[in-house]
Amino acid sequence: MRKFFLSVLLILLLAASYGAGFGTHWLISKKSSPQFGLFWEALEILKRDFYKPLPDDRQITYAAIRGVVNQLGDPYTVFLEPQARSLEKETLKGEFGGIGAWVRKTEDGRFILTPMDGYPAQKAGVKDGDELIRVDETNITPEMPIEQVLTLVRGPVGTYVNIVVRREGEELSFRIKRERIETPSVEWKLLKPEVAYIKIANFTERTPKELEQALRNLQSQGASKLVLDLRGNPGGLIDSALKVGGYFLKSGVMLHERYKDSLKSYEVAKAPMVVDWPMAVLVDSGTASAAEIVAGALQESGRAKLIGERTYGKGSVQWVYDLSDGSSLHVTVAQWFTPNYRKVEGNGLEPDIKVEPKEEVDAWIEEALSFLGKGGNQ
Repeated sequence: MRKFFLSVLLILLLAASYGAGFGTHWLISKKSSPQFGLFWEALEILKRDFYKPLPDDRQITYAAIRGVVNQLGDPYTVFLEPQARSLEKETLKGEFGGIGAWVRKTEDGRFILTPMDGYPAQKAGVKDGDELIRVDETNITPEMPIEQVLTLVRGPVGTYVNIVVRREGEELSFRIKRERIETPSVEWKLLKPEVAYIKIANFTERTPKELEQALRNLQSQGASKLVLDLRGNPGGLIDSALKVGGYFLKSGVMLHERYKDSLKSYEVAKAPMVVDWPMAVLVDSGTASAAEIVAGALQESGRAKLIGERTYGKGSVQWVYDLSDGSSLHVTVAQWFTPNYRKVEGNGLEPDIKVEPKEEVDAWIEEALSFLGKGGNQ
């Protein structure tokens, strides 16, 4: 299945942290090309003479795929194994079936739980600081990537998971029913009676609806100016970015995509409401991909000023191919450009107002309030 997907840190973190599994077939056949004869020759020698057991066929196949991908020299063309791909899908969907607990890995390889208020883990009796040592029949070991542990704990809504934790030297068992856990991508508040603040953490399937809820809520409280915070936003789904743009722009092009032999332009997606409040958009070196699409379109249309630092500069487009075993191949197929054809890849977006970090104060917010206090750009 093909999906347009724009992201940077999410893909890199998941891809870098995982490595195992692929069906029982080989991706390449001995008969597929004479050039692969060398591969099979080397593998047979390793099988015959290496003094330790070799990885199974699935691990070797994955290693071969990663080797080919690495040779391309493109940081965004990556291969994700099934568990990493599953977590990526859940992240972009904005919800998953789980027990409602944060999981963190310590330097010495322990997995520590922090239950969320009101969710199944807390209701079952899990406490902050509990060490996760078993999930169903699987013992948790220091060598496990955190993605593997998360995949074990998560599952279909309504199913049960059995976990064992260690608390002050004692082992405690819990049987917990998984519930729908939402991972909001938008948060909002009033900075001043008339100044709204909205932060978009990443662009998921839920982001446009969450943004609409935020805008209507803030509008009902009397907001008439907006600080849109895209700092640290690594990107996400391009469709969501186009829809988000529609809440601030009535029409126009948001980006162009340049493929090998063609150019495609994307218009702003029509939204249920459009706000015309004076805007300041906060950006930094972690603002990337789909977040840069939104920031660039707002800047070039004159709709908002960018405040902060030069953005990351992730201007490539990936198609995601879901493979037969649940793994996926993310392939860079194009570069994207702003409405005025600025190249973002490797360059980023230059802010209209630069900001230097300050101790004990958010210099970005401070500058945005000053800017909007002077009437903004309207």
